[in-house]
Amino acid sequence: MASTRKQEISEETRRRLVKAAAELAAEGGSAAMSVQAVAERSGISRGSVAWHFGSKDGLLRAVVEDAFRWGMEKLRAELASSSATGIEALIEANFVLMSYPEARIFSTILVEAVIPGSTIRETYAEQYVAMRTLYADYLRSIDTPVANPELVAVTLLAGTLGINLQHRLDPDNVDRRSAVTELESIYARAMASTATSGHENPAAHENP
Repeated sequence: MASTRKQEISEETRRRLVKAAAELAAEGGSAAMSVQAVAERSGISRGSVAWHFGSKDGLLRAVVEDAFRWGMEKLRAELASSSATGIEALIEANFVLMSYPEARIFSTILVEAVIPGSTIRETYAEQYVAMRTLYADYLRSIDTPVANPELVAVTLLAGTLGINLQHRLDPDNVDRRSAVTELESIYARAMASTATSGHENPAAHENP
């Protein structure tokens, strides 16, 4: 029993440290989540960061993993309850996800993630693989067939990421809702065109 209680305390301490660090990173990037700032925000001693994560870099990697885990849970929940269908549902789920204040972290530390040699570059890339896999798996499940789910997942993430970044940079001139609606329209037209072409040329896929 004592061992179980000790483990629970350790897990709660870790959770509070990650939460505090994530809040700080969402507000001002990784530079804002100094060990001292994390300790003050969480109410936990500075030494606990090294104990649980080894260093600030270890803590930052844990923050990235936790943020993506949270994000993918939100996406799955939105997709499960969405009234939209197909690719539109996926774009709408992303729109809702990025409306949460916690989602700011994806843009505040993205630049750091793409710098060669960054401590979170590999972790960020791994999480994007998981995100693309989620997208591709969903695209395989929809009624309207998608020829290359993995590639479409890449383009969908690129489109939504671009819209969200532009909105963060220039919220007065980039209407995220309108841009997302237009993105949905573009994909809808492309899907309709593909379906029509396939219907009009049934022999196109037959062997000669």
